[in-house]
Amino acid sequence: MADIAPAVIDARDLVKVYDGAGAETPALRGVSLTVREGEFAAVMGPSGSGKSTLMHILGCLDTPTQGTYRLAGRNVATLDDHELAQVRRETVGFVFQAFNLLPRSTVMRNVVMPMLYTQVPPGEREARAVAALESVGLESALWTHRSNELSGGQMQRVAIARSLVNNPSLVLADEPTGNLDTATGDAVMELFARLNAEGRTIVLITHEPHIAARTKRVVRIQDGLIVEDAATVGHQDGDA
Repeated sequence: MADIAPAVIDARDLVKVYDGAGAETPALRGVSLTVREGEFAAVMGPSGSGKSTLMHILGCLDTPTQGTYRLAGRNVATLDDHELAQVRRETVGFVFQAFNLLPRSTVMRNVVMPMLYTQVPPGEREARAVAALESVGLESALWTHRSNELSGGQMQRVAIARSLVNNPSLVLADEPTGNLDTATGDAVMELFARLNAEGRTIVLITHEPHIAARTKRVVRIQDGLIVEDAATVGHQDGDA
């Protein structure tokens, strides 16, 4: 029997309730989710389903009202603000729909940036950035360009490279193809698939069925509850 990979995400009975205007609005109603090392999963749901709230909790950008969340074995509830910031820098690599690059900084500067607040020695930062940019297939001629001089697909490759430089346990991508045309989005998904094949654990948030189908597992959320959790076509035999 094959060894079970360790859990990167171990969430149990997550509840999130927002207070506003004297009324409580439940966003999550008891979500439990385990994602193991090396998985490539999509969390899918319509607007208002709770998927963005879940993403914020998984990325340590928000805390649940109830429930427990362990990220790479650490109980997030026990961490102080400094430790949470460190987790966001070093354990989670974020990729966003809007890229969130510094527009007037070079590609290399954008990729180096997350390492400025870590223990990575200055002499190692550029080497790591080069390796990350090479891993996402961005041609070296563009590395000295400002990010606002790039196409959408090129900017997303830079954003993915930036998410990898601290060798995170989890890459969390929020609608990463939302601002891209179909062909460019497909190329980005092929890149994610290759990174996963190299061992990266990736969770992708999307509302697009054809994007979710490019992953290995789809978790559907609706009205704050997980309503389906299944392997995608071609992975039903447990190939994660």
